[in-house]
Amino acid sequence: MTLEDLQNYKHGEPSLKPNYNRIPVTQFNLNKDGIEKFNEIYQLVKNDPDFHKFELTKGGYIPKWSTGKWQFPAYHIHHTMNNVVELIILEKGQWRFQCRGGIGKEEENNISGAQAFKILKKRLLKDGIDLNNYAIDNGIEIKQEIESPMICMAWDGFCNDEIRDAHHIDFHSSYPAGLANTHPEFYKTMKYFYDNRKKDPINKAVLNKALGCFQSVKLCKAKWAHLSKDFIKDNNDRIRNMAERLRKNKNIILAYNTDGIWYIGDVYHGEGEGDDLGQWSNDHVNCKIRFKSAGAYEFKENGKYHAVVRGHTRLDESKPRDQWSWGDIYQADATPIIYVYNEEYGIVEADDGE
Repeated sequence: MTLEDLQNYKHGEPSLKPNYNRIPVTQFNLNKDGIEKFNEIYQLVKNDPDFHKFELTKGGYIPKWSTGKWQFPAYHIHHTMNNVVELIILEKGQWRFQCRGGIGKEEENNISGAQAFKILKKRLLKDGIDLNNYAIDNGIEIKQEIESPMICMAWDGFCNDEIRDAHHIDFHSSYPAGLANTHPEFYKTMKYFYDNRKKDPINKAVLNKALGCFQSVKLCKAKWAHLSKDFIKDNNDRIRNMAERLRKNKNIILAYNTDGIWYIGDVYHGEGEGDDLGQWSNDHVNCKIRFKSAGAYEFKENGKYHAVVRGHTRLDESKPRDQWSWGDIYQADATPIIYVYNEEYGIVEADDGE
């Protein structure tokens, strides 16, 4: 690979005043292929004697060229709290490369969270809402008060046993719905993206990615963290309320997974059920299921097998997940691989790190 090959990736024009948030982002999945591509680019600039390494400002931005903090060509690499490794390159153009987990094949060339956030702000403005009017100065402090997502077993005793006739309730676009519930003026915009999510993948990306930027310290100093606090609590409250309704209906709860609940007993129907934004439905019914943990389980529905394991595993490298079969989640190779940033090599497995 050569520096000229960088031109094949998304990039901005060279500038003495690079704006971090305006540099196009290329994302690689946190798997063998993605890591190899990312590390190849990292090694290209790291081992080039003409490149200078620079550091971001305390606010997470690229320092002004006039400060002498960097000179062309230059690069910066950092590991974020969200387990994303990012490489910034300033040469005959501006690049941001990210390697992170959870990117589906259809998403690898999709928009970044910052881009989704920009689209959301533009649409909000069209609908009469200037998001800047909601900004606060103590967002980093408020961020510490945000509830954690509900991802847990109802009882660890359910683990490792085959359970039949299990069902799953899912709230549709629950975080965007939570924003609309707690701040009704946002409903029109959230509804627009929800209704058009199948017409254009960009709209789905906005629903899935934009709201995460509200509490981003790096992107905006978390100046909309109070909105995140509200819509996450609203989501969790609805999950807790649904759990109570299920218990009153004599159902048994197995596990919670952010905006959904696995349970057994009669298939539950009730208030709020439907296909609209923030409504809920049973998206899986009469399944055979087995939990290894809240983040690793397998189930069969209508004869079709599904494996749910948070993170990337060695088994994924040799056997695509849609080809896994019953019991595969218990293989040693099905344990999620932990990756770390290593200054010498880039991204490596934890056992090989420092």
